[in-house]
Amino acid sequence: MGEERSLVVRLKGLGFSARSCLVRLTAKNGDSDRIRRSGEEERPVQVDRQPDGTATLYWIEDQVGAQEERLITLEPVQVPLVRRVSLIRDSNRIGVFFDRALFTRYWIQEVAKPFCFPLTLPSGTWLVRGFPVEPKPGDSTDHPHHTGFWVAYGSVNGNDLWSDHGKIVVREVLDHTGGPVFGRIRTLNEWRARDGTFLCEEERELVFWESADGRIVDLTMTFRSESEVTFGDTKEGFVAIRIPDSMRVDRGRGHILNANGDRDTAAWGKRAPWCLYYGFVNGEKAAILFLDHPDNVGFPTPWHVRDYGLFANGPFCRKDFGLPPEPLVKVLPQKPLRLRYRLVLMSDHPDREVVQEIWQGFAHPPVAQLVSH
Repeated sequence: MGEERSLVVRLKGLGFSARSCLVRLTAKNGDSDRIRRSGEEERPVQVDRQPDGTATLYWIEDQVGAQEERLITLEPVQVPLVRRVSLIRDSNRIGVFFDRALFTRYWIQEVAKPFCFPLTLPSGTWLVRGFPVEPKPGDSTDHPHHTGFWVAYGSVNGNDLWSDHGKIVVREVLDHTGGPVFGRIRTLNEWRARDGTFLCEEERELVFWESADGRIVDLTMTFRSESEVTFGDTKEGFVAIRIPDSMRVDRGRGHILNANGDRDTAAWGKRAPWCLYYGFVNGEKAAILFLDHPDNVGFPTPWHVRDYGLFANGPFCRKDFGLPPEPLVKVLPQKPLRLRYRLVLMSDHPDREVVQEIWQGFAHPPVAQLVSH
């Protein structure tokens, strides 16, 4: 695609009405980094350039119908696009900013595990508990290993990294870039036992962006090891967020809902493609939507979601949830384990139909195909 050329793209729904879609298109021999999606609603396009000259183009579609087909034009522009998502790194953290306002910081050094803290709505309201990272007056003080939004597990070859009895060390920051559509952090992490023994390597990617439905974090993890690594059968894990105390179910103003209609404490340990925790923070409506991907092992995940404010999944747990036993999940040499999740932070209490469409936008996003250039 030259500087003076436009691309015509066919966007097609995959049989599911989908919301909050991060659309991608691979174009050969792309050479422009300043592209927008034209039409009634102009949108920026972010370009990831590859060494072979190809480029992956990304843009956001708020909603695409189940059988909808539409032609859209991607056109080069002369002026630089505004970098909506900016990333700033210091020695211990990487700050993520939407339009120069803090969204989160990714803590990568001098911690037992990397984590995001805080997570904010556009109003500045936190959707995580302050304790133990930056305690606020009146915060509950249980479970000091619950730090913002994090990943850990209670049985990795028998080692408990959930309770910080081991460490997840960021060995290398591979990428931390912002852009007009999203910001991305990629790190290479080592999971280590309490005595420092290496357990496995994890490549983690966090993508931060915003749709009409809310602020979004896409998490992709790829685990590798040269020897067999087993994730044991325990509820202590895995991907987790500790919500603000005012949203807790046991304090009377928070609620839990999963894709099957299980509510509040009845949602604990139940398998579902998505789970929603919603309530009020500082009098403001707020919700956290946690999505599982159909390509993940054990899909749909059981949810380790508690009335006291822990919101986690349990993809490797069966026994504690009263589910039938299954073979333990292993990372094997030459056989990496890849997992994908999405977190949507919302200033609303969405209904089930909206939430289902947001899940479809993650699980079955519309396909973009090049028509002409």
